[in-house]
Amino acid sequence: MKIWKTPKEKTTRVIDCGTLTDIAWLGSVSARKLIESKDITVAQLQEAIDEINEYYVPVVAGAKTRCIDGRPDPKFDESHLGAQVPGGAPGAALAYRLGVDKDDLTRGTFLDDAEHMIGSFLRLGFAPGGHRDAEHANGKVGCGAIDGMDAILAAMTDPRLVDDHKRVVKQLLAGEFDRDTYLRVMGAAVVVNGRSSDYFRNREAIIDELEKREPNSVATLTGTHKECIVSVNMVSGTTLASKRFSEDFKGMQAFGYDLWRSKQMAAKLLPRPDQAVDRQRFVMARVMYTVATLMVLTDGTQRLLVRMPA
Repeated sequence: MKIWKTPKEKTTRVIDCGTLTDIAWLGSVSARKLIESKDITVAQLQEAIDEINEYYVPVVAGAKTRCIDGRPDPKFDESHLGAQVPGGAPGAALAYRLGVDKDDLTRGTFLDDAEHMIGSFLRLGFAPGGHRDAEHANGKVGCGAIDGMDAILAAMTDPRLVDDHKRVVKQLLAGEFDRDTYLRVMGAAVVVNGRSSDYFRNREAIIDELEKREPNSVATLTGTHKECIVSVNMVSGTTLASKRFSEDFKGMQAFGYDLWRSKQMAAKLLPRPDQAVDRQRFVMARVMYTVATLMVLTDGTQRLLVRMPA
């Protein structure tokens, strides 16, 4: 079952934080239903949790950025993996808009913001990336973090969900969580959510733009969602070999979020000493968006794991 051993493996640990939530989230991806239907057993899930650290591998310089989606791409080269972040490179654009951008929040579009962010990735030496779905239709690209951006922003600002959203964000950021920064990003989200139909107009075109700007940067994922785990990785320079993980555990999948990459991006986008507050805001917005994405995609019955240096 074990595959790779990385140089940092002995100095890392995986913390099992239990299920994502004890209330019903909005999405259809359900670990509970997979177990009830006997597609996955409780024993298999526990084995996957116990072994998941063995499936983290070094990120390869120049490898394209991946989304957090746990589904496979048949063309994935698992010896050449990039970091996982929600929505791939375009997803960082909304975090920048909510956390950092000093422009009037009542102006601009996600498509413009994302095009600028792809340019930033290329300028800073990061390989942008995103994905389609093999069966996407009706003008959608098949990436929930992009297709559902308006729903994600609505979930983030939903009074029924905001307490649970804050709880998970605090759990992931721990001592780095700052209440005032959280509230500031939330306030920006409320404003953008109020004009979501204008802001997110034509957002699906960003994948075509990404392919145009950076050929071979867009993966095509196949199959159905079977994510039973959300694994948040704090160990710099490593990422989950999600395809091999799924193959070894009978099709079970894991959402993988390399939170360390969001911090690295903040440091590259905002490198000056007097930009420390903006760096904090960017990371906060990225984590808040990730949690809201999970709220829209899943029912919250996945197990939450945090991988960090020991």
